[in-house]
Amino acid sequence: MPVVDSLAGEYKGRVDVLAVAWASTYDKTASAAAALMPSGDVRWTLDESVFAAFEVGYQPVAVLVAGGVQVERWIGSLDEGELRRGLEMVAA
Repeated sequence: MPVVDSLAGEYKGRVDVLAVAWASTYDKTASAAAALMPSGDVRWTLDESVFAAFEVGYQPVAVLVAGGVQVERWIGSLDEGELRRGLEMVAA
């Protein structure tokens, strides 16, 4: 998540980055979010409806959404270049 956290700050104001926890308590997720995303530029939620809306049944997966429509989907971890290319696609 350090790469995601860093790029979320770089693209702040042009792209919203949301992290969703699949199943946990609020306190455990808040603690993990603070450790993994210390900048505060990544919003996070426990809302499983986000997973359902984009048919995400497992992690790690990243879904790039623009205007409520899926633009790209990655399965597994991403390197910075892959993520940056996706963010550039929707930030332009």
